[in-house]
Amino acid sequence: MADPARRPTIIDIAKRAEVSFKTVSRVLNDHPRVAEELRARVRAAMHELGYQPNLAARSLAGRRGYAIALLVDQHEFYNEANANAYVAPFLVDLQAGALIACREAGYHFFIEPFDPSSATLLNDLRSQLSRISVDGLVLAPPSADRGALLDALEAWNMPYVRIAPGIELERAPSVATDEFGGTVAMTEHLIALGHRRIGFVSGPDAHIAAGVRVVAYREALARATEPLDPIVHAGDFTFAGGLAAGEALLSRPDRPTAIFAANDFMAAGVVAAANRLGLRVPLDLSIAGFDDSAIARTVWPPLTTVRQPIRAMAQAAIHYLVELAGERERLPRRVVFPYQLVVRSTTGPAPA
Repeated sequence: MADPARRPTIIDIAKRAEVSFKTVSRVLNDHPRVAEELRARVRAAMHELGYQPNLAARSLAGRRGYAIALLVDQHEFYNEANANAYVAPFLVDLQAGALIACREAGYHFFIEPFDPSSATLLNDLRSQLSRISVDGLVLAPPSADRGALLDALEAWNMPYVRIAPGIELERAPSVATDEFGGTVAMTEHLIALGHRRIGFVSGPDAHIAAGVRVVAYREALARATEPLDPIVHAGDFTFAGGLAAGEALLSRPDRPTAIFAANDFMAAGVVAAANRLGLRVPLDLSIAGFDDSAIARTVWPPLTTVRQPIRAMAQAAIHYLVELAGERERLPRRVVFPYQLVVRSTTGPAPA
């Protein structure tokens, strides 16, 4: 009779799955030359026995760290000087997707803030990441577009995948959403509702990809049946920034009848600005966002937005790095997910 307190071994798994221990070892090390039927039997036996692989032992045996890190600009991740600092909803969803994908692949997942302004960036990264022996990195925006960081990682020969890059798109593997198409579609949605004065709250300059949304908004206005003038106000991707931008736009003598914000957090701020000024949403003012983050479904009224599958994007990046570390057939170097227009209660016909 098996001792329930004893940790199961690969020999136990081999006996339960009726395969050789070498087959179990190949499955644990993600070897590509294992029949799917055998792989499924081994995984079922592992589940039945409650087996948890020893990642440290696997690392020593295979010269792999079985770890992937999400590299985040420390100023985006936290700000000790600002008590109101927060982790952006985009980063929260990105972390969740990466964590799920790493767990499914048997990898550890780490979040590593770094200082992009450091004069010794390469040495800093080597010192910081050598402690956890990562097999690859996921770069969150705006880090995905920092040339000095990309140069340092390439000099180190460290594999990485960029999330939503805005420049040098073919330089390295990347995962993104069709942000241009999504922004055009939302702008056209507002035009179709009869809006002719459509304001736009842009993202921070450091996020180069956010600039794509401004360009797409302007292009959608320009190619309307009756070309419309853009009304752009700078934002910073925060609720407070959206509130300030909303109050500024709605204080104009020719105030917009619709405002499209470059992310949901700012759009929620615009909703608050409208409430402060006694405007009814969407009867007096239509509001739209981008991302379809949690706040889009909890703000009142629920927010019309452009959905980008952030968690799926993170999972695709992790899968690429896992395949690369296992020296298996790689996924496409650039993966672009489609957007989805999500129409809720904050958009409606333009007021008479």
